Amino acid sequence: MGVRSGSARLAPSYIKPCPGLTAECLKKTVQETLPHFAAGIPTLGVEPIDPLTKDHVALTLPGEFKIELNNGSMTGIRKCNIDSVTYQKDEADLKMHCNLTVMGRYKAYGRILIVTINGEGDGKVKVRNAFLHAKIRFDNKVRDGITYYEVKDFDTSFTYGDKVTFVLKNLFQGNAELSEAVLLFLNENWKQVTEEFGRPIVDELIDIVYKIVKKFFEVVPKNELFVD
Repeated sequence: MGVRSGSARLAPSYIKPCPGLTAECLKKTVQETLPHFAAGIPTLGVEPIDPLTKDHVALTLPGEFKIELNNGSMTGIRKCNIDSVTYQKDEADLKMHCNLTVMGRYKAYGRILIVTINGEGDGKVKVRNAFLHAKIRFDNKVRDGITYYEVKDFDTSFTYGDKVTFVLKNLFQGNAELSEAVLLFLNENWKQVTEEFGRPIVDELIDIVYKIVKKFFEVVPKNELFVD
């Protein structure tokens, strides 16, 4: 990034620093900022995270179960409820709950639990009250005499919350009755299914969010975000 001219503020007007970095102010600010940030900041080259899109995801999961997702999108981040935000010693700690929906064209084949699947079609997965805990550690980075925050580590933990619902058409090509029966089985055993097979997909989505958050901190000066 080149030398900035004048003292023009780069951070959008809806991002307001919290003097003293109190937990109460940080929680309020992040909650108010999230819907705007989730829509993206085109002027800074920061892409949207709601909807979060991915043209193609291919995963081989435990038990040689393979799934591909094309034209995928995830929505719901902008409506997440922020539980708490703290910041001290160059580390931010964020906890939040969300209702998320993942949609796209899927192709799946292999064995999942006791069922062998070979299907493709429209897919949707709804996650109710998912919990995300993120710890972000920063390093100061000086460029052109201006201090920025560089994301050093981005550690997350994720739990699926109250309920995961699968809406997958054509799980068995040409056999609607069997497809419905297996779909019912997956929804009745959602917890075991998501715990065994869902983590790689969550990791893929978190990696996308990480890159977008990292980009944001790379282009907005530290003094526009944090006031000690």
